Amino acid sequence: MLKKRILAAALLLSCALFLNGCKVMTAIRNALRFGEVTEFNYGVSALQYLPDIDQRAKVWRRDAYLFAISEAEIDASGNSNKWAYLFYSPGSGKSIIYTYDSGYIAQKETVLSPLNPVLNLKIDTPTALRKATEAARAFIEESGTVTRVISLIGPPYDTRQKTSKWQVIFYGSNKKYAVVLDAETGQALSK
Repeated sequence: MLKKRILAAALLLSCALFLNGCKVMTAIRNALRFGEVTEFNYGVSALQYLPDIDQRAKVWRRDAYLFAISEAEIDASGNSNKWAYLFYSPGSGKSIIYTYDSGYIAQKETVLSPLNPVLNLKIDTPTALRKATEAARAFIEESGTVTRVISLIGPPYDTRQKTSKWQVIFYGSNKKYAVVLDAETGQALSK
């Protein structure tokens, strides 16, 4: 009798989840579609959690500034489930990495050679990806795109440049293609 109750409860729960469009059930249902290639969708842009992470960095060290967002694989919308934000404190000479991973934020102090602070960051990853895709259209049509990786860096110390840059790398079946964009305007600086 107990086994029947458990089985019935499990069946009702599964049905309720399935009918309500639960992401887990949707993922399982999609996974069962053998042979179909589907684009993954993470749903979080690089700048979505930056205000919260920036606030945490200011608690860590008041003079902390963002100098990079490390490489992350992105979906067709410019979103990822993993981001790493790199901060530097000139007063302490220390660095810290904040990682966003599927809704969780972790931190780790480390020693890194910093760049200048990220400046004039006005475009987020979806816009950067769209602009980079426009610049890489011929490569994408010729080679296809297996995956995309994006990163952000502040301006280097050895130039008078005041612009931060998004770098988007498209990986085809046997080649790669990089596009560097101005993080303020989205203009392609190099291909």
